[in-house]
Amino acid sequence: MVHGTELASSRVLSHRNRWITPPPVPPHLTRDLIVPAGDGCAGLFTHGGDLFATAEMGMPCRLSPQLETLGLADFGAPLPTGAAPHPHHDPRSGELHLLAYHFESPYLRHHRVSARGQLIESRDLALPHPGMVHDFALTAQHLVIFDLPIRFSEDALLDGQPLPYRWQERAEARIGLLPRQGPSPVTRWFNIDPCWVSHVVGAFEDADRVVVDLIRHPSRFRHDHRGDDDGPGQLLRCTLDPRFDFALVEVLDGDAQDLPTFDPRLPAGDRRWAWTTAQEPDGDHHLPAGRRLYRHDLKRGLRDSIELPEGFCGGAMTFVPAHPSAPEGKGWLLGYLSHEGTDCGEMIILDATRPNAEPVTRIRLPQRMPLGSHGCWLAGR
Repeated sequence: MVHGTELASSRVLSHRNRWITPPPVPPHLTRDLIVPAGDGCAGLFTHGGDLFATAEMGMPCRLSPQLETLGLADFGAPLPTGAAPHPHHDPRSGELHLLAYHFESPYLRHHRVSARGQLIESRDLALPHPGMVHDFALTAQHLVIFDLPIRFSEDALLDGQPLPYRWQERAEARIGLLPRQGPSPVTRWFNIDPCWVSHVVGAFEDADRVVVDLIRHPSRFRHDHRGDDDGPGQLLRCTLDPRFDFALVEVLDGDAQDLPTFDPRLPAGDRRWAWTTAQEPDGDHHLPAGRRLYRHDLKRGLRDSIELPEGFCGGAMTFVPAHPSAPEGKGWLLGYLSHEGTDCGEMIILDATRPNAEPVTRIRLPQRMPLGSHGCWLAGR
């Protein structure tokens, strides 16, 4: 299910939710692979003024502004392995990059879509086994991918698990670096300690090195087959230096957090600010959300805390610039909150430049909101 709140002229025009209803995958896209259509519940993104919903392993669906499912999105050409939940835009070119992983060969593909929404290039990447790839990163010259100890499990598939992946104790963990485009790319791998990378904050080139900021968890699908409470996330910086076969790892913030957001108009190397949501265990010891946000000054290594209204927990936030030419970080944080003791939900709008200020506004919603999915901002046309 996808939820949306429509705002205009300082008023709330509507709030709605709709089920994602993808049509059957066309036969010409399933001739080589099993392709789950996906229910679109993992996240939302925009491209070329259109709204899309994504799910693990599934094909993205295009939605109307009223959240009705318009159909599968193939961007003008077959995407037989769908798309992972976190595509990335290149703010320089306007292109959209998607990774697609699958438990049948080819295990990983890279799709490049023009700013006008047409598929430019698809290529197979040399992942030697069927692993789960939730997020990745772009730099000016490179694609940054992850090969982590989460592998396809036939037992989990036969057991009917929606995500048939499990933690593999003896599997290695690596960060891969390869050219952003061109046929038959060769991946340079850098070893890291076994972990799960849930989300990437950004990546950029620093002379001949590549720096990747990310959220690292100790594992996934190791203790909980739902995959959401194998331990808290930490904000890390991994430096990929061609002189070494391993990543140089620095903990930027060891407190439990996840769900980063940032100003999408800037390349990662030019960004100063990023926001994350604290993770705090609920009554079942899961880590879905927290009672505060963190604003990170990535250039100076500082952090501010943003307290949420008493009794409420927040999930993923979305940064919205104040206007197209506003300085980095000048804008608002938008997100949904749930009350811990009731079924009440709210939408909150915060001034991103003032961590200690009261919310700009709080909007009471007709139901409690789920906190595990990602949102986006679709500007009016």
